[in-house]
Amino acid sequence: MEGIVFDLDGTLIDSEPLHGKAWLEILGENGLNFEWAWFEQWIGKSDRLLAEFVIDNHQLALEVPDLQRLKREAYYRLVAKDLQLFPGVLEGLQFFSSKLPIALATSSSATDVEAVFSAQPISHLFRSIVHADHVMPNLKPEPDPYLMATKNIGVDPQKAVALEDSVAGVRSAKNAGLLTLAVANSHGASELKEADQVFDSTAQAMDWIKRQL
Repeated sequence: MEGIVFDLDGTLIDSEPLHGKAWLEILGENGLNFEWAWFEQWIGKSDRLLAEFVIDNHQLALEVPDLQRLKREAYYRLVAKDLQLFPGVLEGLQFFSSKLPIALATSSSATDVEAVFSAQPISHLFRSIVHADHVMPNLKPEPDPYLMATKNIGVDPQKAVALEDSVAGVRSAKNAGLLTLAVANSHGASELKEADQVFDSTAQAMDWIKRQL
């Protein structure tokens, strides 16, 4: 193992409930009253894809960038007051960053990532940060985010480990050739079966990686 690439939302930060709350709030204000179960299918996918889907399929009288902006503003309000790291994440990142190059590969936009790091200042621990704007339109489950992240830290994908929480993220990392660990923070273990190993929590997955070093 020569490097680690982490997903962000739902893996390091407990943000999926905030993303979902923001989306359901904005869509509700525009006449689309979805339940949380509907949002679950979008976990790990970009806001652009969700916005395109609801506009195309539910005839919203909004442009994609405008819908994304409304959701983003709602999300930032929630992030500023409610965003938390999962247990063990800060200590784990501090440990790994002192041992080998670590990177971030997220489907979030640059501005979303900035909002997260304003609320939880951990960006300095990563040697590379790859977000959606870097790889558009080849977002997860395409391999591009992980291929770019491993290239940026100078590590062969075959010698790197990925940590993910979503089906799309697991497929992205696997398609790029990384050993892929999944954490059941956002989905059940059975949904993440494409991963090489599935853990109940991020802390457990980090402990497993530590034992391999």
